[in-house]
Amino acid sequence: MNKILLVLFVLCAAMVSAQTTEMLRLHEVVGMAQMRSPAYLRSKTTYENNYWRYKNFRAGMLPELRAFGTVPNFNRSIERITLPDGTDAFVDRSLATSAATLSLNQQVPWTGGQFSFISSLQRIDLLGNQANTSFLGTPFSISYNQDNIFYNRFRWERQTEPLRFQEAERAFAEELEEIAIQASSLYFELLLAENNYQLALTNLANTDTLFRISQGRYQLGKIAENDLLQIELSLLNARNRVAETQLDLELRQQEIKRYLNLNQRENIVLEVPSQVRFFEVKPDQALDQARANRRAVLEFRRRRIEAEQMVAQSKGDNRAQVGVSANFGLTQRGTTLGSVYANPQDQRNVALTMSIPLINWGVTRSRIRMAEANRELVEVNVQQDEINFEQELLLQVMRFNMLRDQLLVAAKADTIAQKRFDVTKERYLIGKISITDLNLSVQEKDLARQAYINTLRSYWQLYYLLRRLTLYDFAAQKPLARPEVKF
Repeated sequence: MNKILLVLFVLCAAMVSAQTTEMLRLHEVVGMAQMRSPAYLRSKTTYENNYWRYKNFRAGMLPELRAFGTVPNFNRSIERITLPDGTDAFVDRSLATSAATLSLNQQVPWTGGQFSFISSLQRIDLLGNQANTSFLGTPFSISYNQDNIFYNRFRWERQTEPLRFQEAERAFAEELEEIAIQASSLYFELLLAENNYQLALTNLANTDTLFRISQGRYQLGKIAENDLLQIELSLLNARNRVAETQLDLELRQQEIKRYLNLNQRENIVLEVPSQVRFFEVKPDQALDQARANRRAVLEFRRRRIEAEQMVAQSKGDNRAQVGVSANFGLTQRGTTLGSVYANPQDQRNVALTMSIPLINWGVTRSRIRMAEANRELVEVNVQQDEINFEQELLLQVMRFNMLRDQLLVAAKADTIAQKRFDVTKERYLIGKISITDLNLSVQEKDLARQAYINTLRSYWQLYYLLRRLTLYDFAAQKPLARPEVKF
């Protein structure tokens, strides 16, 4: 028997030593969540996608240098050709062609067209009995092309794409504060579970002591059997409560460790955040900071611009479309490479294309009216979203300002309930009150403690919520620092 107990003791000691315990504070948990949680990784990836999208847009506005080449292209076939006398004949052809082109393209955002600077060289080698070589070169050529002079998508993209990227930056900052809200929620859920477990252990110890004392008092005839049975029932309930709170504590431990990517074998102990800074948030200041920092403000502006863009595109695509293209360059042909660049001839080309719908049974007008109706709908929705935006912020500011008094009351109630329990317990031990009064004081003590922790939870969640709604730290009186991301 002793050997069995010794083995069990060694196993328990090994399990305890293998499990480390770490004390964490609220700001540490929030910081860890904002750097390693799955929610952070998702937010970072979304921000990275938007970052490279904006980089791609900016790069598209810069000159592009591109080279093309075919070296060589050999072809042997029988083809139909037209002879000098106008007749057609099938002849054997055997030739090799080579071509190289260097182009520099530049978008013109002010008009919507594209400038191209081109230099090219072509070579044809006829093979067989009549073998010869010829060259065609274009040392310099500049061209301009624009499909529709009445609609310029670059003009609109230069307004919407920077806004979209700024939205992504602010959205990432807001999501970090959302992570802080979730982390604080998990923190206080675990803290409440720890508190309930400790209360259950304390109540079990107190109830066990009271039961032993009550047994002695019952044997002396100082209390009735009913009181002894009631205290024994309380002892059984206390044991069940310990088992329930221990299970809940383990579940809360696993939840927060998964969220923080911590080792599941690591035991976490939390500290009650007793240092609370009380400050008043002024509604006007909160609104000003929200309008200056929130993503939603940029989103409202972008949605209005995109609605205007749809109207402009409908008018440009569904009415008369006029395109323009122009080209000027130098070209020459010859039998040697040097002759291509001697005395080049100029080449010119100007074209104006038009597409005018004459009869389309009102399709053009209906598409334009649809775009205009959508613009009006967007404006109504944006105005309503702006109202909801302000109402939500003002409501949360009011709730936060009310929490100061609630937190002070909850802290005082917790202290009073603990003192009342201590007094009630002493009075029960000397036989001044019944077990019912003692149980009532235990319940009030536990409820007061839970209420205090829940009020702390509301305070910190509202604190982080106001940070998310305004991207402003009212405790430090400064905007939140822009999050740094390394790709």
